[in-house]
Amino acid sequence: MNRKIRTYGGYFEAFMTELEERVQEKIQYGLLLLKTQDRLFSKFVKSIRDGIFELRTEYMGNIYRVFFYL
Repeated sequence: MNRKIRTYGGYFEAFMTELEERVQEKIQYGLLLLKTQDRLFSKFVKSIRDGIFELRTEYMGNIYRVFFYL
């Protein structure tokens, strides 16, 4: 499996630049899993509704969410 990830309007890039390097690395790891794996644990991905999902990354007690659709 090799999904393509696209972003819109620079919002994701702006979000990432505001984060600490370690958080960015963890989010990038989650995106790598999303791109390459058929299924992910609910620890990483949660269905919101109607084909909208969130990629969840936890770091030092904070949860960072990146929303996406399939």
